[in-house]
Amino acid sequence: MKRILFKTGYMGLGAIEQLAFDMIVHLSKEYEVILAIENEINNHLVEKLPENVKYFYLKDEKFINEMKSLRENKTIFNRLKYNFLLYYEKVVCYKKINRWIKENGKVDLFIDYDGMSMKYAEKIDIDKKIVWQHTSLSNYKNLERLEKRILKYDKVILICDEMKEEYIQKFSHLKEKFIRLYNFIDVERIEKMSLDENNLTNEDKKNQENSYCISIARLDEPKDFKTLIKSFKILKEKGLDEKLYIIGEGELRAEIEANIKDSYLEDTVFLLGKKMNPYTWLKNSTLFVHSSKREGFPAVLLEGLASKKMVVSSECNTGPKEVLGAGKYGVLYEVGDYKNLALILEEALKNKELRDRYSEKGYLRVKEFDRDKVLKEYSQFLKELLV
Repeated sequence: MKRILFKTGYMGLGAIEQLAFDMIVHLSKEYEVILAIENEINNHLVEKLPENVKYFYLKDEKFINEMKSLRENKTIFNRLKYNFLLYYEKVVCYKKINRWIKENGKVDLFIDYDGMSMKYAEKIDIDKKIVWQHTSLSNYKNLERLEKRILKYDKVILICDEMKEEYIQKFSHLKEKFIRLYNFIDVERIEKMSLDENNLTNEDKKNQENSYCISIARLDEPKDFKTLIKSFKILKEKGLDEKLYIIGEGELRAEIEANIKDSYLEDTVFLLGKKMNPYTWLKNSTLFVHSSKREGFPAVLLEGLASKKMVVSSECNTGPKEVLGAGKYGVLYEVGDYKNLALILEEALKNKELRDRYSEKGYLRVKEFDRDKVLKEYSQFLKELLV
């Protein structure tokens, strides 16, 4: 049986982490899978792994906490130490991987699923290597460095056709390395979880009785919650009573809270934090709205479609346009255009027939990305690669 070493950042909450988990479970039926997890924190999915999947951590909790402390306490000495540890971090990771290989034997394929091993992939003692890229080229400041890192891999997996075209245009001489494999979604699991109210508090249940739009994303700058909040300020000024629930956590929480307060929207926009099961919230929402400045192939849009909700999304460089069929299966608006977003939301909130029409078409669309269908494509690709 061929051996695959699958590397990812962590196995916690998040669409990418769930994709990684499902892929590992699938691959473990055909290959011996070893999971290398970069961070020894936030890994609740680990306990659900099949027994035949071995795993180990690259960085311990002490190292992670020291890095976090140095990053937050920005003295000159801490900055110098942090930069040193950034370099040392690479050494820690590839030596841990190589030690495992030395102690346990040859590995046939290295899968860099989160792309964080690009800094040291050439140091890993595995002949065949592939890397997943989850975001648009617009997310990279140094494309020359990215090109050098791409050269370390046999294949680069791009998660939508728009991304593949983007990479080919920029790195045409490397086009043979680029493979498009879509993200997938487990529609059946989402439908089942949407009915599970075991983790809902009484307050949660009360909040779900309100009429609300929902957004699910990390609270960071690329997700552009400023645009979303501005659009809801317009809706409120027009007398619409719809609320906005935002599920997710991140470093900009305090800034977003201040923005909500400054916009006098404390009774309209609510940050709910992370949720173990966001699908009950999706099921009870009016529609799903996404405001990101850049994406790869946003799995969260698939989750919205699978929940039979109308999806409204920004049309960033890659992802939303392809998922939503250029507007056939959901509504797109220009990144940052909060005025148009407000108009789109106003029309949708006032027109249930419109929402139902999009939700029906969207649900048919999401079946094209069903887990079993896409995983067969993964299996065929790996079978050919490992001949």
